[in-house]
Amino acid sequence: MKLDGLSLFIDTVKAGSITAAAARRGMPKSTLSRQLRQFEEKLGVSLLERSTRRMDLTEAGRTLYDNAQPFLDELADIQSSVLAFQRHPKGRLSIQMPQELFTTQMGELISEFLQRYPDISLSCTQYSGQYPSPSPDHDLQFILHDAPLPDSDWIARSLMSIPQGLYIASHCAEKMPTNLADLSHCRCILQSGETQWSFRIGNDLTVQPVSGRLVMNSPDMQLQAAVRGLGLARLARYQAELALRRGALVEVLLEGKPVAQQLTVVYRSRQLPLKTQLFLDHFQNHIGRLYSLL
Repeated sequence: MKLDGLSLFIDTVKAGSITAAAARRGMPKSTLSRQLRQFEEKLGVSLLERSTRRMDLTEAGRTLYDNAQPFLDELADIQSSVLAFQRHPKGRLSIQMPQELFTTQMGELISEFLQRYPDISLSCTQYSGQYPSPSPDHDLQFILHDAPLPDSDWIARSLMSIPQGLYIASHCAEKMPTNLADLSHCRCILQSGETQWSFRIGNDLTVQPVSGRLVMNSPDMQLQAAVRGLGLARLARYQAELALRRGALVEVLLEGKPVAQQLTVVYRSRQLPLKTQLFLDHFQNHIGRLYSLL
């Protein structure tokens, strides 16, 4: 059953006449009458008995009206509730982001967002190590990566670039590699599944095999392990800065620079719900806080 035809029939009965219903809908009387007849033809029953002076419901028309009116009223309420999400952002927002990514600043951004939009609830989960595949369980996924993301139907928007460096404990400086080839003989602190690191030499990209006996998915734990002399770590520069300043770590400078990490946000559709678009806008409007740490 076509809802347009059903709505037209209900409106006509409520108005009391075809003339009044056409006036309320702002359409010609002849058009409304024709559409009503088409609706009756599709149902295969007569719903209205028309005369020059009055309009009465047939038995089938009365049955349809009595059963359909509450349904259409409820449907109108549902539509109003849905449209309210566009006028007043509300609902549950689920985001996922890398563990220990600007933790303090991200916590501030999320708190400020929720204070600004009190009808939105937010669930934030974190992942460590290799980035996860896009999941419909999350409205937005922030992915940290140094290699191109696999092809996907999801929308991917690059947000920022995060420089990386190689670091070793200052008391192990005598074991520092002097070229990229030396890395294959170094004890490296790795993430799960990591077997190579990428470097940029001028405009060229090269990969270097790496190995080690310590695997840690937490950058903070990798940092502490490097300070204690357990191996060479590849870290974001902002994460190693404090240890560098106090002399606990030294940077390893080779002929190639570690490829910068990219922070990318992925989502399912270009038509984002208002709550999701608002969070993404909020993040991008305040991304300068993150850049200030790099």
